[in-house]
Amino acid sequence: MQLSQYQFRHRWNLTITVAILIPLGLSLGFWQLQRADEKQAELDLREQHGTPQIAPLQSSDDMAEDMLYRYVTVRGNYDLSKQILLENQKYNGQPGYHVFTPLRLQGSDVYVLVNRGWIQQGADRRFIPDLPGDESTISIKGRVENVPSVGIKLGLPGEPGRLWPKRLIYLDLAWLGQETGYNLLPYVVYQTDGQDDGLIRDWRQQFQSGNRMTPEKHIGYAVQWFSLVILSLVMYIVLSVKKTSNRSGSGVDQGE
Repeated sequence: MQLSQYQFRHRWNLTITVAILIPLGLSLGFWQLQRADEKQAELDLREQHGTPQIAPLQSSDDMAEDMLYRYVTVRGNYDLSKQILLENQKYNGQPGYHVFTPLRLQGSDVYVLVNRGWIQQGADRRFIPDLPGDESTISIKGRVENVPSVGIKLGLPGEPGRLWPKRLIYLDLAWLGQETGYNLLPYVVYQTDGQDDGLIRDWRQQFQSGNRMTPEKHIGYAVQWFSLVILSLVMYIVLSVKKTSNRSGSGVDQGE
């Protein structure tokens, strides 16, 4: 294709490279904008629900968007026979676990998974630390949070079967519901008071959204990806369009 004194010279390797970069850059840019919207919605919800007003958690509170980041009281009974150790949780540089225990809400067959605190892993990973607790009817306070997220989920969260407590690399409430046979609420509660049973409860990182990636950062990353798309197009045009040299104004390309 030739326009006036300029000619487009098709190069397969360059075309293939741009054909890969442009859709990739666009998809990642729009994904970052989507993440920015999600983070902003989360911040708005935290501000709306994050007041220290405490309400009792009911078995009918099964809508996560209505409950997230609220402070609640929970009354019921722990099931210490089916506890979960969430792996790869560090505290002050020490490896350990977050201890999640199902708690049956009083007067119902509904359970909520409670993060009771952090416990050190120990020198020998083959041995699971003791996980004491109280199975009598208790009342605790806590804050409703999303299930801890991970970047990529590879395989099952842990070993299926009857062996408890289970060490999991990530939490999946649907999978845990099948393993326990319990009707689990679609969120977790981080316990903030009551007997600690030797566990450490320091939820500053979980409760403070400021240390997470902000919506503005996601927007900044989106701008970078869209800039890459524009740069790819510009470079493609620059490298593909060449000025022709005419012989005595005849319009014949000397390079042909």
